[in-house]
Amino acid sequence: MRIRVLGPLQVEDGDGPVSVGGHKPRTLLAALLVARGEVVSADRLVGALWGDAPPAGAVTALRAYVSRLRGVLGTAAPIHHRPPGYCLSLDAATLDAAEFEQRLRAARAAAAAGDPARALADLDAALELWRGDALAEVADEDFAAAEAARLTELRTGATADRADALVELGRAAEAVPELEALVRRHPSWERPAVTLMRARYATGHQAEALAAFHELRARLGEELGVEPAAPAQALYRRVLAHDPALAATPPPGNLPRRASGFVGRDREVERVLAALRAGPLVTLTGVGGTGKSRLAVEAAARDRGRFGDGVWLCELAALPEGAPIGDAVSAALGIRQRSGLSIEQTVLEYLRDRSLLLLVDNCEHVLEHAARLVGEVVQRCPRVVVLATSREPLGVDGEQVWPVPPLPPEDATALFVQRARAATPDFRLDPAAADAVATICSRLDGLPLGIELAAARMRVMSPVEVARRLEDTPLLGGGRGPVARHQSLVATIEWSYRLLPEPEQRLFRGMSVFAGGADLRAVHRVVDPAATEDDVLDRLARLVDRSMVVAASGVRSRYRLLQTLRAYGRSRTEAAGEDAALARRHVAYHVEFAERAGRGLQGPDERAWAAEALGVYDDLRAAFTRAAADRDWDLAVRLVAAVPELVHLRVGYEAYAWAEQLLHVVDPDHPLYPAAVGAAARGAWNRGDFPLATATARLAGGRLPLPGTARIAHPGDVLADVALYDGDVDAALAHYTAEAARARADDDRIRLVWTLYYVAVCEAVRRQPERGLAAARESLDVAESTANPTAQSMARYALGLVLKKSDPDRALALFDEAEALAAGVRNFWWQGIAMMEAAATRAVHGDPVVAARALVAVLAHWDRVGDATQQWLNLRYAARLLQRVGATADAAVLHDHLVAAGKPSPLGPPDGLASRSDPRAAEAAAVAHARAALRRVASGRLVPGPA
Repeated sequence: MRIRVLGPLQVEDGDGPVSVGGHKPRTLLAALLVARGEVVSADRLVGALWGDAPPAGAVTALRAYVSRLRGVLGTAAPIHHRPPGYCLSLDAATLDAAEFEQRLRAARAAAAAGDPARALADLDAALELWRGDALAEVADEDFAAAEAARLTELRTGATADRADALVELGRAAEAVPELEALVRRHPSWERPAVTLMRARYATGHQAEALAAFHELRARLGEELGVEPAAPAQALYRRVLAHDPALAATPPPGNLPRRASGFVGRDREVERVLAALRAGPLVTLTGVGGTGKSRLAVEAAARDRGRFGDGVWLCELAALPEGAPIGDAVSAALGIRQRSGLSIEQTVLEYLRDRSLLLLVDNCEHVLEHAARLVGEVVQRCPRVVVLATSREPLGVDGEQVWPVPPLPPEDATALFVQRARAATPDFRLDPAAADAVATICSRLDGLPLGIELAAARMRVMSPVEVARRLEDTPLLGGGRGPVARHQSLVATIEWSYRLLPEPEQRLFRGMSVFAGGADLRAVHRVVDPAATEDDVLDRLARLVDRSMVVAASGVRSRYRLLQTLRAYGRSRTEAAGEDAALARRHVAYHVEFAERAGRGLQGPDERAWAAEALGVYDDLRAAFTRAAADRDWDLAVRLVAAVPELVHLRVGYEAYAWAEQLLHVVDPDHPLYPAAVGAAARGAWNRGDFPLATATARLAGGRLPLPGTARIAHPGDVLADVALYDGDVDAALAHYTAEAARARADDDRIRLVWTLYYVAVCEAVRRQPERGLAAARESLDVAESTANPTAQSMARYALGLVLKKSDPDRALALFDEAEALAAGVRNFWWQGIAMMEAAATRAVHGDPVVAARALVAVLAHWDRVGDATQQWLNLRYAARLLQRVGATADAAVLHDHLVAAGKPSPLGPPDGLASRSDPRAAEAAAVAHARAALRRVASGRLVPGPA
């Protein structure tokens, strides 16, 4: 006998779930369980069952319910009559809540004994017992509320314990999402916030670790009027000091955590692993729904330890048909286009010296571009292995093609049972059901997607009924093999679709318009605006229950169709004549969303807006592509004007190509034309093409963009920045001084912070930082009034820049705060310059070992962000530090690289005989040498010399 209360009340015997009866006997059992073996008086039980107004004969009815429960529970869980009532005797193995507490105690004992691996195993086993809320059916009743709350609190503590164990085991990256969720749910609880600091630091995100502390301090100050406790303060100081004891070596990469267990295919996994070790490219092929992606992810996860730079998943399903894949691969790797290089060249340059496994998923609809880039990776990146999935081979030299077979009968049955129990926890595989399941799996050719769709029907049908319906449905057109299996899958999807009521059919096929999924608001507005949002949510929930839609939880739950189901849905919208109207609503919704997000990114909720907008980036791309194809230039330019801060600062330079595409087709009198010009000009500036940036910016004819335009999309600013980088500081200073006056007069605080920041920067570049002090301080005051993290970061950076020589300690604190603020909103460029100035200041005024570690982190940061201008500046700082610690030979090598690339060197003018080389090759060689030399300093293998 087994009784479960960690979710809906359930009683099981050796053959599966046992019926307890209706509401009254279930409530009676819950009341006895909550008493934990103590006697519950008959009066209290009557109150639990009938409330304050029991009917006549309630005590007699209570005895009848007790008798019925005794018949269900038998001797395994006996109910005893003990005046003045009853008690239930259980051992720990019978009640899931008792087992949970027992395992939790064991886990905490293991953690106290210094065995986090054992603690994690016990915690996983304990948390797997939960199927929902504790005592879900009666948690609001007076007799159960306290016990439900106690168990919930224990569950929350166990979740926090699990995160601690993951961090201790060097698996901090896995802990971060759970910790962030805990912090959101319990904002004043310091423990998960402190562990989140540790986890973020251990994954190489010092700035985000500091951001976690600042957010905790703000919450405690606002809600309780207190400062964080001593442990949080101490950890904050250790993070600031780059305490080596906090460092960890988490497995790099971005593989998703599996939502359900991987069933079977052990032989296939081993074969794929062997193939990966034998060659640089393995492609898993097969029709949609064969499980290519799951097999690839499982194999990649098991091979993770072989690659020093990790395993990285790039999903291509959301790309338009025939689209280039460079931007998607760079986004998956977390890198951005480098100046002077195409996005594909940037990817190849980044991968050239790295050891990693790149998993490229769903290549079939972008096959030509995928084959071209993967082929280049195979040829030019000797330590990179590529695992691809596609419905057909890529056709690249060295490719090993592995057709993914259907599941064998035993694995197919296991998958069906797993998914059926997810839909219906009391699903039992008795002999009759087993025969029917075998028939279903055979009829569906062992295709995992088809099996999951059929298993989802267990909520409303039995296996025998599903098997009979499939027998009556002509799934196959004859023959076997991939074509027949494809017919089988399509017919299964068709069968599942036709079982849906018409409103759910309409919602399902309409969701195919989304490239990367959508939240409830988007689904409602785009797919069925005539319905109520509650109706749409109800239909979505039923589609999720039927495995037709995939739900991902988060701050806002998101819903998407698997690629095979999406393709089917698109075919149904075309057949229904709905595709054009859907596309128009999709574009209009995402343009409006982009405009809201653009405004939100300049407000106090920048972090939330950045997270939400990044989640819909695939659909913003799709919206622009559709608007341009329809020549709807108004919608296209509205989108382009709205997204620069989202895309440029957080994704890459893809959206600049959108802006460039519009410049010669949009009416120059359009009010947003100057913003589009500014966005395109900024793209040229970022690529290092200053002549094109200047020519593009001048297309605006001196017109100013509208108030609220993205900070980086002002044409005049681009012209001033070109002047600044060309050495004409006075021109840049005059522009920003005038723009600061304009912003002050217009009460445009975001614009004022930006322009005052540049005034301070110009004065620092002129080596007169004291003249920029007033502007920097005003910038900080204004930034604080906006509560916008990017504005606050910029202002702190500006003030630190003008103070770093006169007050280096204060400057360091400002740079660290600037980094944390920028990192917290994924503003990678501002994060990088703050990191770099902090490292440079430490290299002159601080501990050389700490400075060396910081400079190595900055090298890696600019490598990912792709800004060669900033990387060369960082290399100058590295050369200075190496000279300071007595590593003169290493410093001389960096000096030679700087000179060869035509860059100024802090170690003196170039030798008259110095030769020039390709700046990109010189940069790569300089970064590699600097990284190795700085790591020697950081490890203590170089003895620091005098400052």
